[in-house]
Amino acid sequence: MKRFPFLCGLFTSALAMFVGYSAVVASPRANPGKVRPQSPNDILPPAGVVILTPVEQYAWRVWPGGKIEYSFDSLRTWETQKSGVTVDLTGGSAPTAKICWVIGKAGTILLTTDQGRHWKKLVSPIADIAGIEALDGKRASIWTASHKQSFETNDGGVTWAPNVGG
Repeated sequence: MKRFPFLCGLFTSALAMFVGYSAVVASPRANPGKVRPQSPNDILPPAGVVILTPVEQYAWRVWPGGKIEYSFDSLRTWETQKSGVTVDLTGGSAPTAKICWVIGKAGTILLTTDQGRHWKKLVSPIADIAGIEALDGKRASIWTASHKQSFETNDGGVTWAPNVGG
């Protein structure tokens, strides 16, 4: 019976490696009385791009095919949200726990200001968006992979202006 916790820990580690997750197994013998709580750094998603917010417990994850998920418990569970698009989503920027800008193929830009209950598709000035950085629900910058084109908005994506020098 004394081997049971060790075997459970060994099985959990092996399963985690097989599935593609990283896991921390707390062994009572190795660290008696001091079991470290799990943190978001202990679990890695098997795929998708995670968009962290300044509030540690909230995050979005975007996938190919327009799939968006939201986590409210430090990446432990994910709830699917309706993006309204089917293109591959490739990244994003979340300046708050309620606001997230998402980019994807074919110049796709999505914005939520209500924690993903509603996603708004915006018109992009460029077709090949490689990155985005958002300051809030009104202000964001986008750019191409070569950085030869860069645009910013101050009105939530209604209009876009070229960045100076970009």
